[in-house]
Amino acid sequence: MRSFSYVGLRQYLLALGDEFRELDVLVFESPSRYYQVCLHQLQDLERLTTKAIFNVDC
Repeated sequence: MRSFSYVGLRQYLLALGDEFRELDVLVFESPSRYYQVCLHQLQDLERLTTKAIFNVDC
């Protein structure tokens, strides 16, 4: 499991390039508010808040 900021997650997805098809991400907005999303393309990231910690099972 790796943790990213919004910018870090964006860079990670760009580095994956063609390998990125689908990715489950845990979004932690605060210690008591979190949720899971599935990203299918880089544009899906734009719908998420930039003020969170993003955990990815790599």
